[in-house]
Amino acid sequence: MDIVSLRAHADDGLPFRIKLESVNKGIGLAALLLPFVLLFISALGNTCPGIDSISHYYYARLGGDILVGTLCFIGLQMTFFYHLPAAPGGQQQAVDGYLGHNTWDIRAARLAGLCAFGVALVPTTGKGCEDYGGLASRVFLTNTQGGHATQAPDTPVTGTASFDFWATLGINDGLLTYMHYGSAAGMFLVLAYYSLVVFPRPQSPASVTATGHCHGNKRLRNLAYRTCGVLILVAIGALVYKFIRSFGLEDPLQGFSAWNRANLTFWFEALGLVAFGLSWCLKGRLFGLLRDEPPLA
Repeated sequence: MDIVSLRAHADDGLPFRIKLESVNKGIGLAALLLPFVLLFISALGNTCPGIDSISHYYYARLGGDILVGTLCFIGLQMTFFYHLPAAPGGQQQAVDGYLGHNTWDIRAARLAGLCAFGVALVPTTGKGCEDYGGLASRVFLTNTQGGHATQAPDTPVTGTASFDFWATLGINDGLLTYMHYGSAAGMFLVLAYYSLVVFPRPQSPASVTATGHCHGNKRLRNLAYRTCGVLILVAIGALVYKFIRSFGLEDPLQGFSAWNRANLTFWFEALGLVAFGLSWCLKGRLFGLLRDEPPLA
């Protein structure tokens, strides 16, 4: 292609459109399916059947890959794709379906995306299972011996097993553990804000009447959004309660043994993720759910 043609098409952009509706749909499906996929991995066998938390699936066979991949997918979408085009004069361009979003909402979504990266790339510590006897797990070995290139492939490799990624780098995990939990809390708080505040706002002329009242489908969507937001806050509250109570215990693992046996951290995290996923799937109009009817001609 000659220089004249290149200049003629310099501002054409992509040959396809990236719609926020599709972005929301992808984010929602990823969050909604994650807990069920991880449970399916446990059901396949030879993996701890009751892992304490979703974060502890980082040390599960295949589960860690899916967990990190899903969170990075969500983080990528919310950080780099969740934006509205700029209008002349530096203002934010109005986009039907997102008219109720403002600049701070978009920044909050990007913050949630960065927090998703934090949860994925700053893993939790501890095995997260009461008994790994006879089961497969992914651990880090330090002080390893064996495994030389000249040895047979099935030669044992020995070392000190650790469920602490950071210990292998000689880094104290205290601050990084707070980073993991802080990232999770930040992500869920932004998601609750979106479900309770941002999504229920009027976002399109098709969703409101001439007098400014919401149409039936919009009212139903708002009920679903707010229900999801409340469920996310319930999940946050339960996890914050455990986090605060653990400071008053000499042995938090022993003090929360009944909690861990019931895998309550996993179930509350799953509740938050499912509520998040449903809210974003609804915003993405998955299968056309509760889409506004077009105005009569």
